[in-house]
Amino acid sequence: MSDDEQDEEKVLKLVLVGDGASGKTSICQRFAKETFDKAYHQTLGLDFFSRRLMFPNDVQVLVQVWDIGGQSIAGEMVDKYVNGANIVILVYDVTNGKSFDNVQDWLSLCRRVLDGQPKPPTFVLLGNKTDLEEKRVVSVEAHNTFCSSNELTPAYVSAKSGDTVLLVFRQAVADELKISMTKADVEADIAIVQGTVAEVVKSDMIPPVRKTDQSRNTSVCTIS
Repeated sequence: MSDDEQDEEKVLKLVLVGDGASGKTSICQRFAKETFDKAYHQTLGLDFFSRRLMFPNDVQVLVQVWDIGGQSIAGEMVDKYVNGANIVILVYDVTNGKSFDNVQDWLSLCRRVLDGQPKPPTFVLLGNKTDLEEKRVVSVEAHNTFCSSNELTPAYVSAKSGDTVLLVFRQAVADELKISMTKADVEADIAIVQGTVAEVVKSDMIPPVRKTDQSRNTSVCTIS
């Protein structure tokens, strides 16, 4: 890769799809703004979020996140929302079996729309609300089996705690752009999340953290 190619910012379209109340907007807010709203607000149509990520060799990526409302699966605009996606994250609630069952419908829709795209998108199956493990109804085995059968990357997050949210997005972007993530890169993402909830952290216990772009992340707009 030339110096000019390294310096040029890459832009990726990432869409989140899944049933309503599965936590898509909370995941987006946690990723883009590092916040969590305890109150549920239904997404009507579409919300936009964005965040810049830095990768090894000074590769900078602007991730444009399209948060598609759960009711949009039957809407006239959903094909346009999904079209051109580089990354598709299929979200379900691990405490809601129906939200997992309906992932197949979302996957079929996305593959129909994106079929024939010059470069096939990266697909991720994301189980949310792992902080409610005692209420889990979708087993890890079912999650992994579905991923294996449909060539999806398996992942879990808790939008409430922030656990692994940044890591999942960064790994999806890295997979799409064929960027190698070292063990140190992965541990740095995990350390960032843990650092936000720890009360006291001794300086000699903090692992080295890669340099990241900390520019303010903003929600762009809402379409209903």
